[in-house]
Amino acid sequence: MAEFSVKSTIISRYAFTTVSCKMLNRASEDQEFEFQMQIPAAAFVTNFTMLIGDKVYQGEIAERGKKNGGRVKEKRNKTTEDSGDQGTDTFRASLVIPSKDKASFLLSYEELLQRRLGQYEHIISVRPQQLVGKLTVEATVLETSGLEGLEVLPLRRSRQKGSARAEDDSGPPPSTTINQNETFANIVFKPNVVQQAKIAQNGILGDFIIRYDVTRERRVGDIQVLNGYFVHYFAPKDLPPLPKNVVFVLDSSASMVGTKLQQTRDALTTILHDLRPRDHFSIIGFSNRIKVWKDHLVPVTPNSVIDGKFYIHLMSPSGGTDINGALQAAIRLLNSYVSHNDIEDRSVSLVIFLTDGKPTVGETHAPKILNNTKEAARGQICIFTVGIGNDVDFKLLEKLSLDNCGLTRRVREEEDAGAQLIGFYDEIRTPLLSDIRIDYPSGLVEHVTKTVFPNYFDGSEIVIAGKLVDRKTDQLHVEVTASNSKKFVILETDVPVEPQKAGSGAPGRPSSRSDGEEDPNHIERLWSYLTVKELLSSWLQSDSEQEKERLRQKVQDLAMSYHFLTPFTSMKLRKPGLPEDTLEAARGMSAATGPGMVMQSVRGSTMQPGPMLKKPYDPRIKLSKTSVDGDPHFVVDFPSSKLTVCFNIDGQPGDILQLVSDHAGSGVTVNGALIGAPAPPSGHKKQRTYFRTITILINRPQRSYLEITPSRVILDGGDRLVLPCNQSVVVGSRGLEVAVSASANVTVTVQGTIAFVVLIHLYKKPAAFQRNHLGFYISNSKGLSSQCHGLLGQFLNQEAKLTEEPAGHSTNRTNSPLTQAEGASEMILQVKGHRVPVVWKQRKIYNGEEQVDCWFARNGAARLIDGAYEDYLASHPFDTQTTLGRGASTGSEPSGLHQ
Repeated sequence: MAEFSVKSTIISRYAFTTVSCKMLNRASEDQEFEFQMQIPAAAFVTNFTMLIGDKVYQGEIAERGKKNGGRVKEKRNKTTEDSGDQGTDTFRASLVIPSKDKASFLLSYEELLQRRLGQYEHIISVRPQQLVGKLTVEATVLETSGLEGLEVLPLRRSRQKGSARAEDDSGPPPSTTINQNETFANIVFKPNVVQQAKIAQNGILGDFIIRYDVTRERRVGDIQVLNGYFVHYFAPKDLPPLPKNVVFVLDSSASMVGTKLQQTRDALTTILHDLRPRDHFSIIGFSNRIKVWKDHLVPVTPNSVIDGKFYIHLMSPSGGTDINGALQAAIRLLNSYVSHNDIEDRSVSLVIFLTDGKPTVGETHAPKILNNTKEAARGQICIFTVGIGNDVDFKLLEKLSLDNCGLTRRVREEEDAGAQLIGFYDEIRTPLLSDIRIDYPSGLVEHVTKTVFPNYFDGSEIVIAGKLVDRKTDQLHVEVTASNSKKFVILETDVPVEPQKAGSGAPGRPSSRSDGEEDPNHIERLWSYLTVKELLSSWLQSDSEQEKERLRQKVQDLAMSYHFLTPFTSMKLRKPGLPEDTLEAARGMSAATGPGMVMQSVRGSTMQPGPMLKKPYDPRIKLSKTSVDGDPHFVVDFPSSKLTVCFNIDGQPGDILQLVSDHAGSGVTVNGALIGAPAPPSGHKKQRTYFRTITILINRPQRSYLEITPSRVILDGGDRLVLPCNQSVVVGSRGLEVAVSASANVTVTVQGTIAFVVLIHLYKKPAAFQRNHLGFYISNSKGLSSQCHGLLGQFLNQEAKLTEEPAGHSTNRTNSPLTQAEGASEMILQVKGHRVPVVWKQRKIYNGEEQVDCWFARNGAARLIDGAYEDYLASHPFDTQTTLGRGASTGSEPSGLHQ
């Protein structure tokens, strides 16, 4: 990579960003390269262009087919700014660069910055994946009302808000320059190669973050006009807060066991202390039973807060998830309080609802839950939802909040649920106004975005945009009505309109046109952005197919006009004289596992196919049979003895099992965390368990932490890297290589002498007893020491012997024997001094592709393994402590990945 450059221009909170990347293939053969860029989830891509040699592939926004558009839309997580997700999506494009040739990428996207906690935040991802000779990030900010408190934060290395930062945590990143006056700022980050290497040798520098606020004078807000379009920013301050009536609804089902519930308890304890004396509250815990703390809302007093904290810490996880029952109970509490309270004492009623799962008890049909909630709340109660982990029905939570004037947040598996909950609460802790309506003269404006809002919270902002019927209007009458505590507030004024011309007073404004037309009108584009977002939100809320089709067509028409890549439009790369190649516009439209990771492959008809760097999964790859997979079924191969042994272990959900423990020898430890599922109706077990997470700690040559789940791989070797499991990629350095084969497997190779393969099992429509899970296979164990232990590790490099007692029965069976008659001899396996009765069995491995003959330990693993089951339980995912074997360790690695 010869050059990586990002340029952002922010005009009145609306940000235009262009990323450019220049590549050179010095090799003597064609090479495949992947361009990737993390962009804010709320942004719309507006252009993507590739230059390969002297050929130009220009991106064009086109209509998406009705059938395809609807299908993709159904999968989309984030359709509106009101969803409030602070995550990112990743735009990817891959191509083959001919030998000794060059290529360039240009990606443009736009977004409206949202005000949270009194600040706007503009985030630029600086992750070129390698050290770059010329790396530049430049941001220009123009706010005509005046800049306040502009700051550049230290680089943030993780996507999670408030998470790990770079080593130098004292201010802007090295080489950053800031020039500003009252209304304008120019920020440049231009690290040389040495400075980049000090931050991250793999080129993943992190997020470059700019925060600022603007000067506010008029209580009615700031109105700006440009070429017939207007935008109104309304963010009043210095108002007394409204009292809150809030019910905290906390999922206490069995899946919340462990860290998630503890973090949530701690967060709610903090939140209870933050409640104001005029607030009222209650607490509900729910699983298959609804557990209400008090049957009425209680005022905030020192004693009630203490009682509430005590109740929270008594919650214990068990049972299923009755989402409908919990919401109905919370709404009844709030309706009862409001109906018995003085109508003059205005207040805001909120439900803060937290869960990590799907409805499994009571009413489980999502449309019915939504309808029941909407009818009970009657538009008077706002529901704010927090979904934790990968198993949550985020689509249901998102619609619950959209239907009931709330917001929603998603907390990833690797994130701190407590910290995210506190951050979410901070945004809604201080309601200043309710029932807000903003009116403009009907004959003077048209096509205005939403003007009615249920609440205004301190530190946020209401944004309205529209068109002026008469461009020559010299003033605009604005009337704001709202409720504040015991008052009914009316703000009314005539705002002078000072029309600006496009291109005036905006240094460095980006141009999206190359045909000599004037620069884009940022207020017009802001209006189109807000309108598309609101239409997408309405599409998501609608239950009428006819209405959905009408909204889809409106989104498509507007997005085509303003070149927005949305769920209902696609992007095509066009080269004159060549067939067009379609880019799949799936960014941000993945299923409930999180922001979409998009692989957009482009191979022009004149391009020579280059070597494919990412090979598809081949189930016939040669692996050792030694593995653990399924529920969980263990297979151990003794090649020198020409024997294969299998056994089962019935663990408990939440247990972390030590599979390979060689910390004192090779420095490698492998642990697996179990999740539970109901047993099939015809099964003999009460429950099933599967491996949801495999964690690997490698202590040499440098310490690296790996966490593998069915959806992603986290690699932390000093620089944190998150890889989606639905895209093929290979990363590695210093003797460690991690190869992801899309939705198939993850191969981890250490120093070329140790290799593990983790199979990924995914279900499109899982039955109640099925869970997405992992299988663990040892491909190469040469580098593991003779001291290696663990449930699988203890059998490596061991000898096994099969005997018959009494004699007279062949041990070389290739077909299943008949059921043994009473008094017949039995087969005994001898290994490591243990004598274990076994029977012949066949077991499928490698995703069911192969079947192995094995001798099955009839009485489970109890007589086969050293010690007892409890001796193999790890205290945390990266625990290296072992009490068995010659390599027994008394130490324990800190869980560095989660810290």
